[in-house]
Amino acid sequence: MSSARIYVRRIQRVGYSSLSVSLPKRWAKSWGLDKGSRVIIRELPDGTLLLAPESRASAASSGWKALLELPDGAEAEVERGVIALYEAGYDAVKVVAPPSALKALSRLVRRLSGVEVVEEGPGYAVLEVVLDHASLGFGRILDRMASLVRASLEDLAGYAGGAGPESLDRVVLRDDELDKFYFLLVRQASMCFRKPHLLRDLGLSDSAEILPSLYYGKTLERMGDTLVQLAMYAKESGRRMAADLIVRMREAFYLSVIAFKEGEEAASKLAALHKGFFEGRSPAEIIGDPYLSLTGNFLSLCLDVLDARVELEAVKRPLLAR
Repeated sequence: MSSARIYVRRIQRVGYSSLSVSLPKRWAKSWGLDKGSRVIIRELPDGTLLLAPESRASAASSGWKALLELPDGAEAEVERGVIALYEAGYDAVKVVAPPSALKALSRLVRRLSGVEVVEEGPGYAVLEVVLDHASLGFGRILDRMASLVRASLEDLAGYAGGAGPESLDRVVLRDDELDKFYFLLVRQASMCFRKPHLLRDLGLSDSAEILPSLYYGKTLERMGDTLVQLAMYAKESGRRMAADLIVRMREAFYLSVIAFKEGEEAASKLAALHKGFFEGRSPAEIIGDPYLSLTGNFLSLCLDVLDARVELEAVKRPLLAR
């Protein structure tokens, strides 16, 4: 096992304002570097500088490639396998599977941001991620997910107010879009763990902020699932949801989004709203009515956002020494 070499250099002034540090001769020679050679310098969030020959840096950034081989009868595994590799940060995936399984890829590609089928042949297909990682940071993804949940709430409110069943269909269809952004969020998190220099590009100042952001994103995704259940029940039963339940859900969601971004005042209002819903009803009443049960689930998910906020504050606030 090789040990790391440590070099000590003094900073030199070049001209009136530039500073320079010499490179170790042994290291430069081993990489074939000389006057005029290019190197890549990356600044990490903690101030550390990473330096590498341009050729090595380019190779490291060329992307991860994966092979997914599936036997006959494993059609259901194609979607799970590709999504897992996408979320793990792979940039290209070759899928080797029976033709019946490969047919599922066309629908799957629509559920993943920036993924295209770039090559196909008998028994295989190659998927590539063509998305620029810096084009969608954590904040933009989470805001987009929140706007999708909000739009579904508006469609449910419209149906409760007399709109046609097409508003319920939109809630169900929108869930794929919400999943799409959540998969992207997990992928961006994986990229940051592998390449910490991407943190700032994606809107974070520290890797400790990744997990609270993921928790918030997962909660938004689960809210979308709950709204889909409400829409499906409404369509099957023909019952329209009581307007006061929609009002509660919309208010709770608004407060949860504000609480995650700003904290305390919205959090206390949200906690009171949640408590008020459950205090006025018995467990049997809530369990016996799908509308009440699913509304309660949604309000509880809104309250879960407070946990994400607490975690975020904990990593941003320095610990007090005893």
